Amino acid sequence: MIGSRKTFLSERVWPILRVLALQLLLMIGIIGNLVGWLVLVLLVDRLHWLQIDFHGRTLKTISPDGKIIGITILFIVNLTLVVLAWRWIERKQLKDMLWVFSRKQCKYLAWGLLAGLGEVLLVFMGMTAIGVVHPSWGLTAISPQTAVMALGWVLASSILGPIVEEVLNRGYWFQNIERGWGVTPAIVVTSLLFGGVHLLNPNAEILGAVNITLSAVTYVLGLLWLRSLWFPIGWHAGWNFAQFFVVGLPNSGISVHSMGLEGTTLLVSELSGPRWLTGGDFGMEASLIRTVLLIGAIAGLLWLRRREATAL
Repeated sequence: MIGSRKTFLSERVWPILRVLALQLLLMIGIIGNLVGWLVLVLLVDRLHWLQIDFHGRTLKTISPDGKIIGITILFIVNLTLVVLAWRWIERKQLKDMLWVFSRKQCKYLAWGLLAGLGEVLLVFMGMTAIGVVHPSWGLTAISPQTAVMALGWVLASSILGPIVEEVLNRGYWFQNIERGWGVTPAIVVTSLLFGGVHLLNPNAEILGAVNITLSAVTYVLGLLWLRSLWFPIGWHAGWNFAQFFVVGLPNSGISVHSMGLEGTTLLVSELSGPRWLTGGDFGMEASLIRTVLLIGAIAGLLWLRRREATAL
């Protein structure tokens, strides 16, 4: 009895508690915010790189370039914390979370990038076909400062963001819970957690959280199918980049205007129609068209996984 209780605690309970503790630490963001504020103060008060009013009550007083730098720092700190937790608390190597660096993984990363780009184009074409989005050419002459800000936002939103979120969600969360509870419970729990966290984003939508939950399922199924964390990283990165910089729509509630990046997107897209079709200020992630597409993608990935299992 004592042995079974110990096994239950070590394999079922403690992994869940470690996941929740790490997520709480990251959400509180004490370490990341502390480092971020120190760097911002250095850039403002010492180097005079940024013009930021620190006396406001909200982050709205921080300039777009300050936000980009702050978010980048936060992502780097969070990634460091997740990797250290995986190595020191879980006592595992990065290869154990299927985050392997090799030439073969570059192929999976490329497949993921194409999947993310394709998903954006399919949803966008669907919205265009029913007349709820009206695109026009977006690229214009921009200042060197805006160009640097655009590169910074590509780094933060389309490189660091997907890496951090996939290493945390499909890496630490999923694989911790999967070891103790199995694949299906781990998919359900981590996908709901991933979708729920995005309700904290600006202009959050319930349908957006639902779709992000469904997208988390596709990322996990892709991970299980190819046994590579680079595939969901690529898919996530391709979606973020294309939604923002290709079609010019908000990415998880963050718009081109709010980041001061007008003129840096391939298209400028005007929305007209119900929010459940356009996604509104949250972006295409909150569109019913994406819901239908994700359900189809999940069905296709399940079929591929079943066919692979049958072949074995």
